[in-house]
Amino acid sequence: MRATGRTDVSLTQLRYFVAAAEQGSMTWAADELFVAQSAVSTAIANLETAVGAQLLIRRRAKGLQLTATGADFLVRARGILASVDDALGALRPENTAGRLTVGCFRTLAPFYLPSVISGLGEAHPELLVDVTEMTAEKVPDALASQAIEIALTYDLGLTPDIEREVLAEVPLYAAVSVHHPLADRESVSLAELAELPMVLLDMPVSRDYFLQWFTRAGLRPHVRYRFASFEAVRAMVGSGHGFTLLNQQPRVASTYSGGELRHLHIVDNLPPLELVLAWSGGAKQLTKKAELFAAQCRRSVAEYGAGATQGAW
Repeated sequence: MRATGRTDVSLTQLRYFVAAAEQGSMTWAADELFVAQSAVSTAIANLETAVGAQLLIRRRAKGLQLTATGADFLVRARGILASVDDALGALRPENTAGRLTVGCFRTLAPFYLPSVISGLGEAHPELLVDVTEMTAEKVPDALASQAIEIALTYDLGLTPDIEREVLAEVPLYAAVSVHHPLADRESVSLAELAELPMVLLDMPVSRDYFLQWFTRAGLRPHVRYRFASFEAVRAMVGSGHGFTLLNQQPRVASTYSGGELRHLHIVDNLPPLELVLAWSGGAKQLTKKAELFAAQCRRSVAEYGAGATQGAW
């Protein structure tokens, strides 16, 4: 598919594409948009011609599937539409209707997003929040390209040009099975942990954060298993396959596999990890929609922290 010399893309094409991608069906997208199905199909076909790439795979009886290019374009299209909504909203500052595209660090999503989205939905049902889960190395580019306006993340891998607001300081802890020899202890040292098999939360930037503390102490941990899933790590540890290092503390000790964990304080003098709101330094100020998201994040993080303290185990 070849692009023309001039790329003519309309907001209507972007809106129809986003709706079709989210609904997984041209027909369902047309129903949501209150237009004919043929209008959606034609708009998306013209969009693909304009950008010179296939964005959606049409599969009879299986609906629509995003191509790799389409998945990337979807994030950017949402950002464009959100920016247009914001520009129009600036003419009416009191108006909070429209879309807001935000990012959330992958392991933070299950802790805070349910509360954030519920709170915003109750107070501002007119605000539609699109969330993109991402790992730390994706956040700076997503903010710079305006694919997202604001992110709830850790202060990991953020570039100097990114503005941030610290919501909480989260200490590092070690987790072991309740049947582990260390389970009766309240604390442990990195030197002791380095002698034991480790289950590493293996995500870009995050892995370096966890391993750096051993390196700085002149230690070499025995990494036995690596997983990109927070719950997979907890399940392996709960089943007795080693220890792990984590920051966020779930309110329940049980894991998916049925095992239970014990959290141990690390006696080495390690600084806590900052949980932050991050946005592009190029933005003079947050939009009204982003401010609403930020305010709800502050409340949700504070409430979760209070609950975690009361239910520490």
